[in-house]
Amino acid sequence: MQVKRFFKYFGVCIAILMCGFLVAGQIAYQSVPIIDPPGKMYSVNGTEIHMYCTGPENDAQPTIIIISGGGTPSYVYDHLRENLSKTIRTCSYDIAGFGWSESNDTPLTAKNMSDELYQLLQTAQIDSPIILAGHSLGGLVSLIYSAEHEEQVAGIAFIDSSHYNQIEYFGKEFSDLTDRQTEEFLANFWLMELVSRLGIITMINAISASSDSEQHREDHKISASFERWNPPYAGMKSVASNLKLSLEQAKEVHDDRGDLPIIAIAASDRSFVGFPGPELSEKEMMDIDMSFHKDLVDLSDNGRFVIVNGTNHMSIVNNDETADHILSLITDVDS
Repeated sequence: MQVKRFFKYFGVCIAILMCGFLVAGQIAYQSVPIIDPPGKMYSVNGTEIHMYCTGPENDAQPTIIIISGGGTPSYVYDHLRENLSKTIRTCSYDIAGFGWSESNDTPLTAKNMSDELYQLLQTAQIDSPIILAGHSLGGLVSLIYSAEHEEQVAGIAFIDSSHYNQIEYFGKEFSDLTDRQTEEFLANFWLMELVSRLGIITMINAISASSDSEQHREDHKISASFERWNPPYAGMKSVASNLKLSLEQAKEVHDDRGDLPIIAIAASDRSFVGFPGPELSEKEMMDIDMSFHKDLVDLSDNGRFVIVNGTNHMSIVNNDETADHILSLITDVDS
């Protein structure tokens, strides 16, 4: 009897704690303030798109456009933008449905993202030549944009870029496995959305931010604001479900760029890359991955490949060396 009574009261205590946690999560979630965006909002095809430009406006120099990877919000690239804008006008922006940009019904393929960027630059009246700095999936957008608007593009910096062949290269078995994993991811996506709406993500961010640096705490505040006022989940689903189409679109324009200045900047830590097959050694996986970056360089007679030591796929955008490599394109553009 005493054991039964113990488990009964233990269960009641757990239920009370869970209810209290959920109530606290909702209070935290509902009280998250709106954080106003830096920069400006531009009306693009009926959607408000956010872009932030800093640095000297000099007609003799191009403008650098940072293109985020997979819908990553623009504030993630603040350090890179600030470093670049000490020398040259630099803009970062949020793809529709992410960060401070409103969502729309347009599927998030690389081609559609390229079209959106073109309309954004037209609306913002950025008519000068541009250098595209595309990170991850943003590299595919850069490739498509440079093919369709070559007269506007003065150079490309591929920052740990995706490659059109990153799935097809490994054959049908891996391609089918990727399809199944994507389907499972999308089928279970409702759970991530539910956790967000319950305020659990907001609570976890608030707890973890308490021991972080001031910059990280500020980033957590911005992230919490997006979770509450502009949830990214519809956009994330659209990017994931259209990934293969985006790769195919990039493949169609993967051709010669003449002497267009190009630099491919790769992170040294490739541990995030999940190549298939136990028969592949770590070195083989590294060689294959690096060959994708070098292939982007080979699109131009004026291409360079560099590795930023001590970085991974995300930290590379916060490394000062990355900004230096991008700025090195200016000399090639001016020559």
